Amino acid sequence: MELFGIIAAITSAASWAFGTLMFDRLGKHVPPVGITFIKGSLSIVFMALLTFFCNGFASIGSIECLYLALSGIIGIAIGDTLFFKSLKDLGPKVQVLFFMLGQVVTMILSFVFLGEILSVKEYVGALILLVGVMVVIWEKQEGHPNKTRGIIYGLLSILCFSISSIIIKYAIADIDVVSATFYRMFFGTIGVLFVGVSSKKIRNWVAPLKDLKILGLFVLNVLVITFGGFLLSTVAIKYISVSLASVLSTTEPIFVLLFAFLINQDKATRRELLGAAITIFGLLIVILNG
Repeated sequence: MELFGIIAAITSAASWAFGTLMFDRLGKHVPPVGITFIKGSLSIVFMALLTFFCNGFASIGSIECLYLALSGIIGIAIGDTLFFKSLKDLGPKVQVLFFMLGQVVTMILSFVFLGEILSVKEYVGALILLVGVMVVIWEKQEGHPNKTRGIIYGLLSILCFSISSIIIKYAIADIDVVSATFYRMFFGTIGVLFVGVSSKKIRNWVAPLKDLKILGLFVLNVLVITFGGFLLSTVAIKYISVSLASVLSTTEPIFVLLFAFLINQDKATRRELLGAAITIFGLLIVILNG
């Protein structure tokens, strides 16, 4: 099942890459907290349908419920909102640089709290992979101001994501990943809903959805990140270590380059192609020694 977990982690990274590019577009019309709320609401509907047609909603104990609630609030309600704020300031290519640091943070936390240790070859492969990714995304992307605010939001969001990944590892030991993903999204979205109700801004958040193009883009993007991003990342964490799943998710910038070319016709530079080659080499080392 380890190979299944590895494939899930890489596919999840590709899904998040697509989602990052699309949310960069949507951020021009919807505020970051609004994106988190709309994304979460649509994700709940999609996951509820999937859960219903699978084995139904699994019962969860109070401890698992607490872990899933904390993971959802920290990783989705807070982490996603900070992610979209950072994305708005930095742009997709620059912003993912911070998420490479995030993988290191996750590896450290998984060692401290879960006792997970990779092999020497896997650490070497991870280092090569990170070098390749940094080569790809070191240059700034045109059209986005690289503000201190964006850097702070980026750093805070990766901390939220790392903590959330550690917490959910405790919750999914005896719960199927579909139900766990649904409950995590539900709790995270409820947290954002509370903010919206208390601030009376929900109407402003959903107003842009009157434009059918924006609504269609939201639905497509949420479908991709719900089943490709959230669900497969949970699958990866269930079947491989959090550390290894974190390392494999660093391939996201490579997919960002690919989708940027396919969707926006942004051609890759020699530097980006070199970084992609280094990243793939590091990835192969990790997979072959996993």
